[in-house]
Order: sequence, then structure tokens, then C-alpha cells
Amino acid sequence: MKQKAFLSLALLSLSLSLSSCGGSSISSLSSSLSYSESSSPISISSPISSSSSSSSSFASTNSSDSSSSSETSSSSSETPSSSSLPASSSSLPSSSSSSSATSSSPNSSSTSFGGYYDGIDFSLTEAALKTALFHLISPHTSRGYSALWTAYATTDIDADGKIWDMYSKYRWTYGKSDAGGDQCGSYSVEGDCYNREHTIPQSVFNDATPMVCDVHHIFPTDGKVNGIRSDYPHGKVDKATYTSTNGTLIGSSDTTTGYSGTVCELADEYKGDFARAYFYFVTCYEDKIPSYSFPSFSKNTYPSLASWAQKLYVQWAKDDPVSEKETKRNQAAYVFQNNRNPFVDHPEAITAIWG
Repeated sequence: MKQKAFLSLALLSLSLSLSSCGGSSISSLSSSLSYSESSSPISISSPISSSSSSSSSFASTNSSDSSSSSETSSSSSETPSSSSLPASSSSLPSSSSSSSATSSSPNSSSTSFGGYYDGIDFSLTEAALKTALFHLISPHTSRGYSALWTAYATTDIDADGKIWDMYSKYRWTYGKSDAGGDQCGSYSVEGDCYNREHTIPQSVFNDATPMVCDVHHIFPTDGKVNGIRSDYPHGKVDKATYTSTNGTLIGSSDTTTGYSGTVCELADEYKGDFARAYFYFVTCYEDKIPSYSFPSFSKNTYPSLASWAQKLYVQWAKDDPVSEKETKRNQAAYVFQNNRNPFVDHPEAITAIWG
């Protein structure tokens, strides 16, 4: 009994000591941790809810991929200041679906990614699988052209907290110039600023929504290189007239690919990224492709790609497989507009559809 009484008194004394000396510190730490988990500009734990859909009408604020003057027309209220940008991409909160997206093997079952693909039969091939994916990814939220600036705060941030550029060697400070960022603005040389590059030029679909603001095919890139790329398709260059700081080429096409004309060839490490953006676009907008005129397209719902482009992009996707950068971007894009690029999550579907 004496031992039990002594133990009870010791525990009571310890409890009172902790309460008087450390209680406030523990409480403060708990509050700090709670705040840090919710302080990023866009949480990637679940899609943003919105009543807007892909059929919603938004006025386009820019009529050209490379118009430097129109890049300044975005409302400042739609772009968070550079101070709100996460210090690095690793600071963004994760979720079970995000973890699934980055760790699942290319042959993941259709139940991965939070059940997003539960209704898809991946044993289908060619047109049947492409159309099934069209019905899945076509309904999504259009957030407007200016909202892309906001999206880049989570979709295209590298490990150092900079905007990732696939057209040049530069890494950009997020935000508008008046807030200390590198967003275009006007430009005259490579390295001046970054703007919004449409993999499929806006002229192809007449600046129409939702194509004009679909982040899955619109990347932040060097303004000058974007302007020189113009509305040329991506292809294999024979003789370059311009070479960017990361090896992106613009010049006459290698005619052995089956296409003659001016093309833009990506650096090897990004060829797969852009190829999967093409596959996404011709699938998501399968019903519109027959009305579009573009050298990479075949003006039909299947295969939707011209034979030269189909063969080249399939090869690019094989040579440059899905990276961690792409899986993270795909998850952030899903949060932003409520759909995914299936060819990042399930790259085996490229072979099943296009060979």
C-alpha cells in the first residue's frame, strides 16, 4: 500500500510539473502543425468543387499562344502573390490518391487513383478503349484562361520552388513581375519571362473553351521559345533554325518521318511529356477532332492522329517514360479541373490504342 501511495504521489507531481512548465508549448506546437498542413494555396488532397463544367462558357483572354501583349491581360486577383507559393513541391499536402498516383506501377489495376478508372475495361483496345476514356475524361471543370497562372503554383513547381520550363534551361520565380515573379509580360530574348504554351495551338480550336484553358496540355514555358514555336506541330527536326538553351529545336522536319514542314522538337527528357499531352487531347476532345485542321491530326475520332505523328509520339512515349514530375503534375491537374490524363496513370493504354 505504501508503495502504491508513493507511486500515485510521484505521478501526480510529474503531471503538475508538465502542466505548469510545458503545456503551453505542446499546445502551441499542435496549433503550428495544424496551420502548416492547410497553408498551401491549393490543397491536392481532393478535387476542387465547382458548379462549372466543361460546357460552361468562358471568355478567352488571349487569341495567340505567343502574344506577349495579351499575356499581361490577366486579372491580378486571379494570380496569388509569389509569397503564397509553397517553398517546394514537397511541401504540398498529399493524399491517398496522390500516393497511389506516384507509386503505382504502369500496369496498375483500374481501381487505383481513388477509383477514378473503376468503370474502364483496360482489356479493350484501339477505338473502343479510346472512346471509353473519352467518356471518362471529357467531363471536367473549366476554370478560365487566366486561372492557369494559379494552377502553375501546384502543377509545375520543381523541388526548389521554381516554375519548371520544358522549353529552356530557365527556372522561373512564380508570380507577376510587380510581385517579384517572372510571369510575362513582354519579352525579347530567351530568359525574359514565362507564359502559357498550348501543346495544341489555340488557332486550331479558335480559342474555344474548354480547350483554351485545359491545363493538361498547357505548360509554362519561356516566352521567346514559345513565340518561335508559333503554331508548328511537334516533330523531328532535320535542320534547326533555332536551338534553345535546353536543346529544344525549331526547324525543317526530317521527311523520313512522313511529314515535311516546320516542326518543334523537344529535348529528349520532355518528348514523352508532350507525347502524352497529345494523346490526352485527341482522347478528351475525340468528338471535336474531325473538325480540326492541324498537321498532327487525322480529322477522325480514331486514331485522331496523322500516321506520322502517331508513330513518332508513340516512340517518344516509350523512349521517355512517365516521370515523377508527370505523376505529381497529373494529380495537381486533377485537383484543379477534376479530370486526369490517363496516359500518365496508365501508359500501357498508349500501346493498346495506337500500337
